[in-house]
Amino acid sequence: MSALNRWIEHTAEFLAHHKGLPILIGVGLILLDFLLFLFHQLAPGLPVLGTLAMLHCFLYLGLVVALLGGLVAEVL
Repeated sequence: MSALNRWIEHTAEFLAHHKGLPILIGVGLILLDFLLFLFHQLAPGLPVLGTLAMLHCFLYLGLVVALLGGLVAEVL
């Protein structure tokens, strides 16, 4: 069995026991994006923080993780 197949099987088994975890991780990423945006508004001089806050990377990543996690939880 290849390493990728073992990883997928192990991940599916883990998610079957912890169905709400991807949704909680997604919500956490969305809150992280909100905090980054808030800190950027309070201290606009930081370039890396400004880039992450303006691109909303964690917002979109959190939405994808939460939505896909909910779909996977329904299947498992």
